[in-house]
Amino acid sequence: MKNITFAILICSLLFIGCEEEPKSLFPEDFSGLNLWLGTNTMKPDSLEYNYAFKSLNSVDSIMFSVRLTGFSSTQDRTFRLKPIGGDTTAIVEGVHYKLKDYVLKANTYQDVFPVYIYRSSDFKNKSAKIVFGLKENENFKKGITERSDLKIVFRDKFSKPAHWDVDPLPYYRLSTFFGVYSDVKFQFITTIIGEAPVFKVRYTGTPVSPNEISYTRAQYYQNRCKSELIRYNQEHSQPLRDENNVLVVFP
Repeated sequence: MKNITFAILICSLLFIGCEEEPKSLFPEDFSGLNLWLGTNTMKPDSLEYNYAFKSLNSVDSIMFSVRLTGFSSTQDRTFRLKPIGGDTTAIVEGVHYKLKDYVLKANTYQDVFPVYIYRSSDFKNKSAKIVFGLKENENFKKGITERSDLKIVFRDKFSKPAHWDVDPLPYYRLSTFFGVYSDVKFQFITTIIGEAPVFKVRYTGTPVSPNEISYTRAQYYQNRCKSELIRYNQEHSQPLRDENNVLVVFP
């Protein structure tokens, strides 16, 4: 009886050893790319690019992430994006944005890349949306549907921050550092400090990122704007004036 039981055990082990290796969910030659806006793992439904809240530099960028579905390669592989929806007559490649040949490096599964945005005044009266997707090639196919597009809304609309003229303790109002609000001044500040002045300036305690800054940093921004305004006025035949033809000044 013991011999029969032992024989059955041996046969069972041999049967298990002869089973096929588990197969991958994807063919060995499959490589799909998932796309989403931003640099973290959370995929936003869309992103608004508001020129009013951006610097006056001629070129800016929006970052997007890719992640490989399938197998990596020992070689660098290129891919491109293409418009797949939205108002492609209002948002034109070469006029409002630039796409390029992107490269996913060898033996990597994920990376971050830019879509370049050109400075434009075409969206002051009406916003427009464009949707980008993967242009499939011999290297990559489209990934999962939920991560297959990049939706960007272009607009150019100013909005005075609610805490510009009044902000209760423990905060300073923005006018303390930047003076009377105007759209021209707002964009000048944005260009100089590299971000739109929509942050809150904390009077006491430790600022909470990313929406608060310290009093010391606000003073630094104020002094930078004052010195850059002097430089601007020296380099131009006319001093900087706002949309109401009032001289731009800082306290």
